Amino acid sequence: MADETGRPGGPARLSEHERGTEAALSQLVTRSGFGGPSRSTLAHIDMVGRFLAGAVDPATAVAGQTSDVCPWGPLTGRIGAVALRAVSPVTADPHRETLLALLELWSRTPMADPAVRLRRGRVAASVTAARDEHGAAVTIGGADPEWVAQKNPELAFLDRAFDESSPPALGDVVEVADAPLGWGTADQLTRLVALVRAKGPVPWDRKAVDLLAGKTGLSRTTASVALCGFLGHPNAKAGKLSPQARKTLKVTFRDLEDAWFRDLEGHTDEDRLELLAGVLPQDPEELWEPGGLGEVALRLSQAWQERFGAKPVAPPATVQAAETVAPNVTGAQLCEWLIDPGAVPLLTTDLDTWLESDDTPKYRHQKCVPAAETLQLRNLIEAVLLGLRWSYDELPAGDPVREGASAAYDLLLQRLAHPGLLLPACLFDTGSQGLDAITGRFGTTPYSGPSELTVDYVDDGLTVASLIEHRRLASLFFRPALYGVDDRTERLAEVVDASRDSRHTFERVRLLRGKGAEAMARRIRSGALPEGAYEADPSASAPSLVEEAAGRLDVPPDSAALYLQLLTLTAPTDRDVRKWNHWTPARLRKAAEPLVARDLVARHEYRGDGRKIFLPGPYTQGPPPQEAWKAGLKAAADAEDPRNPFIWRPLPDRFTYAWHHAQKHPPA
Repeated sequence: MADETGRPGGPARLSEHERGTEAALSQLVTRSGFGGPSRSTLAHIDMVGRFLAGAVDPATAVAGQTSDVCPWGPLTGRIGAVALRAVSPVTADPHRETLLALLELWSRTPMADPAVRLRRGRVAASVTAARDEHGAAVTIGGADPEWVAQKNPELAFLDRAFDESSPPALGDVVEVADAPLGWGTADQLTRLVALVRAKGPVPWDRKAVDLLAGKTGLSRTTASVALCGFLGHPNAKAGKLSPQARKTLKVTFRDLEDAWFRDLEGHTDEDRLELLAGVLPQDPEELWEPGGLGEVALRLSQAWQERFGAKPVAPPATVQAAETVAPNVTGAQLCEWLIDPGAVPLLTTDLDTWLESDDTPKYRHQKCVPAAETLQLRNLIEAVLLGLRWSYDELPAGDPVREGASAAYDLLLQRLAHPGLLLPACLFDTGSQGLDAITGRFGTTPYSGPSELTVDYVDDGLTVASLIEHRRLASLFFRPALYGVDDRTERLAEVVDASRDSRHTFERVRLLRGKGAEAMARRIRSGALPEGAYEADPSASAPSLVEEAAGRLDVPPDSAALYLQLLTLTAPTDRDVRKWNHWTPARLRKAAEPLVARDLVARHEYRGDGRKIFLPGPYTQGPPPQEAWKAGLKAAADAEDPRNPFIWRPLPDRFTYAWHHAQKHPPA
């Protein structure tokens, strides 16, 4: 069908797709300030295109204006973002047809001509369309001419310059910017629409996802939705990814929420359009060729880095190894927190918490802290603590996660020093003593906070304890800023250690403030370990001790290093020893031979445990199996220094203690 200009695809055909336009463009352009769904966006684009092309006079353009239209003006010069979504395999078919109709229409307008000089902006409009010998200007919406003339509403507009002079003004310009066309010429749009209709959407390529994530530090979820042109909030009513789309991308709704808060929160429609506008190939057919989506990923990674910068990237092996380190935290999330702790709001912003009015005592934090709802403070404390020890023990010097762990530790200590932070300690069984068990330990000074309380609390400065006469259990909270200041800490510690409560925040804070965590962080910061070396290799972390052991045992240095590892480490599997020491299997066997010959170790073949070499004497069945002698080693170390658990000491100290203990109490 032809319209009054003689072109195919006029208003009658466009009406088929009008109702879906707003949803199809969701979060590329956001409609606000008007009620009801848009029903005239494509017709409006068609009218504006014809006006800028000179096929419609100003009076007709004014008459064709309507307020019932999506604010599509920002698409000018950025239509490539719409095209990316149109070719995506996760775009719903009805939305794809609407987007293809839009692109087909767009290809027939001056907005698809790179030689046309266009600007987009906002204006306090007195008229909605004007043309003179220097150019043409038109608003995006604005219905009644008299109302516009009287109210001068701020409207989006486009203008086109015919020469070096400025186009006519529609009123006082609020903002304006050039809108040069990058990707999206008439030929490119026409060819892309024909290719989609002939071949279907572009095949999904998970290698492209890995490529984009690896070059930018984005999560795989964010990389997936970016390659599909869907960077909006996952809860958006319009444009939400369907269950089938999530299945294609292999992401859950929770993944999408986490990705939003991690990578995308705060980005605007303008950000999304600018990011995606120029990532398609000059020849659209390349999208369907092998590696086509990978080329999009390369261009998108460059655009992301130019606009937002690259995030540090954890090695894939490190992320995989982190999966079992901290409960309630994925390996990817843990690595993200450690590798770039300055980007974690709860590590950079002091958090105030307080007790609220409730018959069941609980505490509440400030709601204004960015992303506080997703970065649970207690999980973060546990993750940073366990992540510090894991990265110190298990990762090589130079690994970005290990290097960042000490900074995360430092930031967490700063947050724990905030006097407004109150954390749960434990539940306290008062027994037959009732309230006297609480007041006898924590005094009678009442607690006061920002909320009116229906439960009474006492507050000794460090500890806040509930007073509920009809219950034997009291809820205890503590201020980590005052931990270790005086004997109040000992009174609280006695109660926590005797409780059977599963909440471990107090114990985590105790370890964070302990000598071991401090020494591990200091050791990482020092750079004393050669790059690529592991602390678990005594040849790298305690070379003088290896030399001493080799001389005392009359064995080669490799054998001495292996013996120290067998004495000290919980379950030194053959694979781990080879990794830590950078040994081949042959070198490990050669190192073990002198130890076996001197009866310092014994060979055992046990299926599934990953070890063939053990200390002599009985051993536990596991998992994992380990020598019973080590239980005595740890018990002796902890008895000598109860505040500094053996497994929390730096590895050179552990190697040294185990070596000296073995001289007094040889494994047998």
